[in-house]
Amino acid sequence: MKKLLIISNIILFLIIMFLIMMGNLWDRSSQYLSRKLNIQDEYEYTDNPKYKPGVENFMIFSKQADIVMLGNSITAGIDWNELLERKDIANRGINGDITEGMLNRLKTVIKVKPKVCFFLGGINDLTRRVPPENIISNIKEIINILLQNNIKPVLQSVIYTEHRFYDFKHNNKYVTVINEELKKFAKDNNVLFLNLNELLSENEQLKSEYTHDGLHLNAEGYVVWGKIIKGIINNEIK
Repeated sequence: MKKLLIISNIILFLIIMFLIMMGNLWDRSSQYLSRKLNIQDEYEYTDNPKYKPGVENFMIFSKQADIVMLGNSITAGIDWNELLERKDIANRGINGDITEGMLNRLKTVIKVKPKVCFFLGGINDLTRRVPPENIISNIKEIINILLQNNIKPVLQSVIYTEHRFYDFKHNNKYVTVINEELKKFAKDNNVLFLNLNELLSENEQLKSEYTHDGLHLNAEGYVVWGKIIKGIINNEIK
């Protein structure tokens, strides 16, 4: 009986140790994944090291521009004046920015007194696990503030990601949800909605020929985007 009790205690001890080891392994795996994907439980737009310097630059270098391109790294990644053969475009893209950050730096848009503002944002929010309803709310507020300041907004669809980008199925599922809501909001408020995915994506996934990493556009992707908006700009800027 005593021997059986000892064996039972040993087995119980081993089970407890196994559970502890598995728990520690899970914690380390979760921490590694969070670091790898750069995800935090409560991410603030000000945590982005590029945010504050970007805003400071925009406030200092703020000559008048007829057109503003507002967004994240996808917007920041091209010289819009060169792409569209113009001299009146201000790029207000910040790498890694989320919609809350864009909302809180609209002063950098209003300051240059543009006629038109092209807005694109939301994908970084999804990678940070910002709830879709918060993303939609932020974007609606951005559009409303632009309207209040007599700036014509062009609401561009969130662009799908491609299979090389992590968790692309999760991202793209909510991209569809967000775009449907934004399209409805634009229609109800007489705001121009530009569906970039009609040419850049296929089957709810960014086309491989337009991206080098599954998220950001390559040169060919920007050429397509430029063609999409060039006609709109020519109609809106006299």
